[in-house]
Amino acid sequence: MTRGKVVAALLIALCLSVSLNIVLYMRIVEYKRWLQSLNERVNELSLENLVLKESLEVLKRDIEYHEVNASFLGDNWIYIAGVATFDSGSYVGEILRVYARLVDGTGKVFIATTPKIGIELQSSAETAFKVAKVTSNVFVDRLDCMLTVVANKSIDVVDGPSAGAAITILLSLMLLGEEPRRDVIITGTIQSDGTIGKVGGIIEKAMAAAKIGANIFLVPKGQSTVMIYVEETTTIGPLKIKRYKSENVDVQEYLEAQGYNIQIIEVSNVQEALSYFRTKP
Repeated sequence: MTRGKVVAALLIALCLSVSLNIVLYMRIVEYKRWLQSLNERVNELSLENLVLKESLEVLKRDIEYHEVNASFLGDNWIYIAGVATFDSGSYVGEILRVYARLVDGTGKVFIATTPKIGIELQSSAETAFKVAKVTSNVFVDRLDCMLTVVANKSIDVVDGPSAGAAITILLSLMLLGEEPRRDVIITGTIQSDGTIGKVGGIIEKAMAAAKIGANIFLVPKGQSTVMIYVEETTTIGPLKIKRYKSENVDVQEYLEAQGYNIQIIEVSNVQEALSYFRTKP
C-alpha cells in the first residue's frame, strides 16, 4: 500500500472516530440533561411527599375509629379501587370493598379497617356522606355512617381520597333503598358540589378492576387518556443508554393490548356516575 493510501485510510479512520465521539458526546450531554431534569423532579416529588406526610399526620390525629362496628355482615357494600405500595417501592392496583351501615346518631362518620390497611379517607368520607344526602334528597341528620374498609390482606393504600366517589355512590343508593351494580367500579375524589376529581394510578386500578371481572370502570373527566413513561435503550458500541419517554395512551386500548376487556368511561359528577350503577346489565 502506498504512503498516500495509508494517509487517506488514516484520515478516514480519524474522521469516523471524531464523528463517533461527537455523536457519543452529544448523547452523553443529552443524557446528563435528562438525568438532571429527573433529579430535579425527584427533589420536587420528595418535597411534595414530605408535605403530604405532614398533612397526613395532622389528619390522623383527627380520625375517629369505631372498632365495635367493624363487623360488615349484612351491610351494603361497593368496590373501591386503590393503589398499594410495597417495601420494594413497586405499585399495584388493588380492589377493596367498603361496607356501610347507617345507625341512630348525630350525623358523624366512623371508619374501621380489616385487616390493617394504610388508608386515610376520613375527610372524603364525610364529604361523601354530605353529598349523598343532597344527591338522594334524603336528609338524615340523626343518623351516623359506619364504614368498614375490607381487604384480603394487610396492605398500604397510598390514595385513600380516590375512594370518595365510590363511597358517595354507595351512600346515595342506600338512602334511595337500592344496591349498586357489582360489575361497575369507579375511582375519583368527591367534591362538596358533587363533582368527581382526578386521581392517580388509573391504569393500575383499571387493570385490577378488569382482573376481578368488572365490565365498566368509571374515571374522572379527562382521565380516559393518561401519560405513561416508556423505556428506550440506545446502544453505542459497548454503551447502553436508557431513556424514559413520556407518551399519552388511551387506557382502554392499552388494557386491551394487555389482554384485558373492560370499558373505560369518563364521568364528571355523581349524578352521571349513578346512572351506570343503577342500570342493570
